[in-house]
Amino acid sequence: MKESSPVLRKGQIWEVMDGCEAQIQYLFAGPITCSGSGRLVAGERVSVMTETTEPPPVVVSFLPVRYDELQAMLVPLDIRETPRFKQYLLSVKTAYFYEHFRHVEDMA
Repeated sequence: MKESSPVLRKGQIWEVMDGCEAQIQYLFAGPITCSGSGRLVAGERVSVMTETTEPPPVVVSFLPVRYDELQAMLVPLDIRETPRFKQYLLSVKTAYFYEHFRHVEDMA
């Protein structure tokens, strides 16, 4: 973690500094999930979903601020058309998050 990086807190807004890869969890109604990967471009903003813990979490989960606009790009059509599909969630390792994202706004 960078010395000047703030502690991750649920609800904070962070911005991608350069293109980066993220894991995507596809969440369904019922006991199934599957995953894939996707790429976020510089300038995309995300909202942290991970709760603050001590020690810090190994993985950070987040949602794009432009969630609806990016869904078609990040979630394959066959998954989006599955009746039980509910939402997607992105995640990366915490160290990777600090390398590729910068804090831009605290929670309201």
